[in-house]
Amino acid sequence: MCNNIDFLSKVDALLYASQVNQPVSWMFHQDIFGQYPWHIEPIETLDQLYDRRARQLREQYDYIILSYSGGADTNNILESFIRQGLHIDEILINHMTRATKGSIVLNPAEKSAWNFNAEHQLHAVPRLQYIHKMLPRTKITELDVSDTVVNSLKQFGDASWVIGRGDSLTPGQLFRYNYFHFGEIKKQMDQGQRVAMILGIDKPRTKIKDDLNFYVSFADAVAGIAAVNDHNTEYDNMTTEFFYWHPDCADMICKQAHVIKRWIENNPEKLPYWKNATYQTVRHYHERWLRSLLYTTWNNSWFQADKAIKVWVNEFDAWFWNNPELNREKNIYQQGIKYLIQHMPGFVKKDGAGQSDGFQTFVHDYCVGKINPQRKTLMRV
Repeated sequence: MCNNIDFLSKVDALLYASQVNQPVSWMFHQDIFGQYPWHIEPIETLDQLYDRRARQLREQYDYIILSYSGGADTNNILESFIRQGLHIDEILINHMTRATKGSIVLNPAEKSAWNFNAEHQLHAVPRLQYIHKMLPRTKITELDVSDTVVNSLKQFGDASWVIGRGDSLTPGQLFRYNYFHFGEIKKQMDQGQRVAMILGIDKPRTKIKDDLNFYVSFADAVAGIAAVNDHNTEYDNMTTEFFYWHPDCADMICKQAHVIKRWIENNPEKLPYWKNATYQTVRHYHERWLRSLLYTTWNNSWFQADKAIKVWVNEFDAWFWNNPELNREKNIYQQGIKYLIQHMPGFVKKDGAGQSDGFQTFVHDYCVGKINPQRKTLMRV
């Protein structure tokens, strides 16, 4: 929101704010989250709260599509439906096998962020076989979105591709969730049912500040990372549902935050990783530690690549930047980024090397309580 005007696009909001020299605010359920008693830990277990959310969605919609990556967040959603015997109408998984062929290494030991696209073959495909066994009535749709991602930039042909966008401006994310490009998906929407596209966003972002006060945070950059809505211009019967970041499941988010807080208190050596944590710290450390802490359904032996720490020239997109056959697409992409840098300089962040890399992030913090680290004593033998 800027100047009392609502924007669905972050880019559009920041461009306008730069023109009129007015501040921007991000609206994300403050009316509910701002009144919620975050200091009170719910008595239910996390699995009970995940199950409650899954039942709520199943009862609310006629047709449920789980946008599935195989990662910890979406796998936990899947297992919640399975253990309750709840039907998932469709599992939808996108991948970029054609575009990344030859640029990935199918070696589970290579977990570098540039090998991110190996997750599909090393982890997601075996999980799909498991899903077919456990949910034989569920439709499984695999979409190789390579052509959509590469050709969409070419079709724009210039910097205009940035208009109307959110935070998902990396080459691999821009058009990855344009499910409406595919006829089968549109055919389902045309039936007029109430359809939910469930996204696994996200484990809670948490931090310690203000003399050991522990906060749970919501950031617009995270909420906009899977931009399904950016591509839906036709269907009002489809709702994109964040499984985790939703006001209907504040109890779940609160419980997650208390579980993390208690874990840090019992492991005080982790405190420095939460005090004034940088984006890199969250991506490299929080993400890995929280998988098994918050999800009983995650197996740490499963393959998952490291998280990228850059925003625009993203490590996940090594396949794009290292391919000389995509020079035209790279040029079009860079035209768009240069346009943003020129027209909204006050909202563009710099990385450690002083290079422009992403937008200012808008965040809402809610205090859970004060951290009380437990002193560990050595036992005499």
